Amino acid sequence: MRPIVLLLSLTTLALAACSPAPEPAAEATSAAPAPVAEPVPVPEAPPTPDAPPGQGPRSFSCSGNEPFWSLELGMQGGVLTEPGNETLLVGELAATETGAWTFKGAPEDEPGAFTGAVLSPAQCFDTMADGPAMPFSAALRFADGREGSGCCRALYGLDLENAPSFDAAGKADDDWTRALPTLGPAVLRCAFDGGVVTEGASKAWPLNRGKAAVRLVDSGGDRFDCLVDLGSGDIETVKPVPATDVLPGEDQPRWLPPGENRPVLTCGRVERIETDGGLVTGWLHYTDGCPTGD
Repeated sequence: MRPIVLLLSLTTLALAACSPAPEPAAEATSAAPAPVAEPVPVPEAPPTPDAPPGQGPRSFSCSGNEPFWSLELGMQGGVLTEPGNETLLVGELAATETGAWTFKGAPEDEPGAFTGAVLSPAQCFDTMADGPAMPFSAALRFADGREGSGCCRALYGLDLENAPSFDAAGKADDDWTRALPTLGPAVLRCAFDGGVVTEGASKAWPLNRGKAAVRLVDSGGDRFDCLVDLGSGDIETVKPVPATDVLPGEDQPRWLPPGENRPVLTCGRVERIETDGGLVTGWLHYTDGCPTGD
C-alpha cells in the first residue's frame, strides 16, 4: 500500500506545482464620483427698466383682473377703483431695501379699513390684454380680506425725500431765492390765499415800505403778481402779468408749494425748503439740463 500512497502524494504535489498562482488582491480604491448633471440653461427674463440717474418711482398705476380693479398710487395716497366703486385712500407709499414698494392706506372717514399693497420689481404681463411687460408686479389685500394680483407701471421722478436742503447763504448773487428767508412767508401767503390755482412761483422780490411782490404761475401757465405787506401778511392786489413781461432770473428756480400731492419732476435738480423742525414749506426746482418747455 505504501507505493500507492507515495504515488498519490507525488501526484498531489505535482498538481499543486502546476496550478496557477492566486491573483494578488486588488488594492482598495475610492469609489468613482457620481456624474454631475449639467445645469439646464434657463432663459433670462428681460431686465426691468432702470430708473433715470438720480430718479426713482414717484407714482404707480396698477391694475388686476378677475375681478377687475385698478389702483393709482402717489407718495401720500391713492385711489382704488372697482366695478361701481371708487375709494380715496390716505396712506404712504414707501420703498424697501429690496427695491420693492409698499402701500397701506384707508379712507379718511374709515381709518381702520386698510388696503395694503406690495409692488415688486418683476416683468409682469396683463393676463387679459396683449402688450409689453410692465416693470412691477402687485399683490393687493383689500380691506375686506380679499386678495388680488396685477401689474404696475411706474412714473419716475427726482427723489424729493432725499433732496438737499435749501441754503440761502450758498446761492449766487443773481439767484432770487437768496431773499427767501425774508420773503418765504409772503410766498406762502400769496400761493395759498391769492385766489390763483397756484402751480408755483417764478420769483419773489422786496419792495419799498415793507412790501413784497410774488410772481405766481397757475395751472395753465399764466402768471400773476401778488402784492403783499410783509408786516401784516395782508394781500393788497393780485394782477395778471403780460406774456412779454419776463424778469431777470425768473423761474431759475421755480418755487413749488408743499402739500400731500408732491410734484413729480423728471429732470433738473431739486432742493427742499424746511423749517428747523423739519416741516417742508416748499421745493425749489432748477431746470438745468431739462428739455425746452419742460
